[in-house]
Amino acid sequence: MKLKTILLVAFALVTLSATSSLAQGRFSVGPELALPMGDFGDVSGVGFGASVRYEGAINENLNWMGTVGFLTFSEKDDFGVKISQIPIQAGIKYYFTESYSGFYAGAELGFHIVKAKVDVFGESMSTSETEFGFAPQVGYHLANIDIALRYQIVSDADYVGVRLAYVFGGE
Repeated sequence: MKLKTILLVAFALVTLSATSSLAQGRFSVGPELALPMGDFGDVSGVGFGASVRYEGAINENLNWMGTVGFLTFSEKDDFGVKISQIPIQAGIKYYFTESYSGFYAGAELGFHIVKAKVDVFGESMSTSETEFGFAPQVGYHLANIDIALRYQIVSDADYVGVRLAYVFGGE
């Protein structure tokens, strides 16, 4: 099941990348802040990282996007668990005015490579898994700045993410 999801997302990313030659797109890069929710918030502290995104217009208001990032979550004193994630996702944005301008809503689907490391009685143990991810989001695009807020659903590692990115190209 997980392999099929990974292959489907990889196929979608390749297809979207191939269509990028038909539409002029824009890259953005920026820091991310992640606030763990639920049980994940009980064992992990705030997450910090960065992401790179490519975004291309489909029509006047609708854009597709592909995002790759890295997040590392701080440890909570009681648990000593170190968690990091590499999200790889693709999705769409709907701009309420026109592409690359103003408020938007969107969603991304993909997978997260989640690595956990714990120190127990002086012995270190680690594990790595690939989990499905879904992220509804809202944001605002202002000239060369993109500000986004999303709720990232990742199996048992959900978080609220904030992204502030510099957008290359455009006006």
